Amino acid sequence: MAADLTEDRDLALQLHKVLSEIDPARWRDEMAAVLKPRLTELQQRFEKRAQHAELADTLKTEVPKLDTKGQWLAFKKQLQPAYIELAKRLKAESIHVPSLRPTNYARNVFHVMTAVSVVALLEFMNNPPLVLAIAAFFAAAAWSTELARRLSPRMNVLVMKVFNPVAHPHEVQRVNSATWYTTALLLLASTQSTLLCVTGVVVLGIGDPIAALVGRRFGRIKLLHGRSLEGTVAFAISATVATFVAFLIFHSSLGLAMALGLAAAASIAGALAELFSLRVDDNFSIPLSAAAGVAVMTTLLQVAI
Repeated sequence: MAADLTEDRDLALQLHKVLSEIDPARWRDEMAAVLKPRLTELQQRFEKRAQHAELADTLKTEVPKLDTKGQWLAFKKQLQPAYIELAKRLKAESIHVPSLRPTNYARNVFHVMTAVSVVALLEFMNNPPLVLAIAAFFAAAAWSTELARRLSPRMNVLVMKVFNPVAHPHEVQRVNSATWYTTALLLLASTQSTLLCVTGVVVLGIGDPIAALVGRRFGRIKLLHGRSLEGTVAFAISATVATFVAFLIFHSSLGLAMALGLAAAASIAGALAELFSLRVDDNFSIPLSAAAGVAVMTTLLQVAI
């Protein structure tokens, strides 16, 4: 049994690597000659395992037909449900493999616009109790929707249809990232600190989409859970710059050196959270880790926030 699970995990990881290469942000026509042999090898391995016969047949039938970029992207979309189902079976055995996160420019823009909107709300409202009440409302609405999705397959289809432009494939069967985000915002709002709230929002809203764009386009040095060194560095740098600017605009009393130090601490903590998040959604772990980075630094330096 253990050997079977190990083999399934290895197959899932190899399939994830191939599917991650088939991405509009990094696709090059010459990649087809490299990926076809890898898919053929995977097909032969899947073929030896009865529970994966359908996936093996799909690979055997479809791979020889692949030619254009559009065909490859359609092929990836066709395989996504099979990978999600494989990952789900492994998770039931406490074996976790990376989720599929294809390039989604709409999602990236949504991340940034949400961050800008929330920061504006936090700073111009400047009313922590009211912010807490609003955060509690949205978190309650999000978790109520999650419950409705579990109780009604039709509701799940409707919700995923509405959020399809900004949703990842695996969110069909898992708690939506937006739900984890609203939960993180609720916890941040409970600190009654506008600075900590802004920190978490900016680090996630800027660092995460920049890391995704850079990692998928230029990522070559792989680290953990499908992340790359290039994407992680891009996360830390972009989040530091964005958070530093936010501090200068809204919290200038910190001073240049302190603002830069806190921004760097928050961004590095957020980048590490994104890198190591596997069982926990990074829309939850990143903002909390970023805020924790600032909280620890201000405590050590005895800076009032």
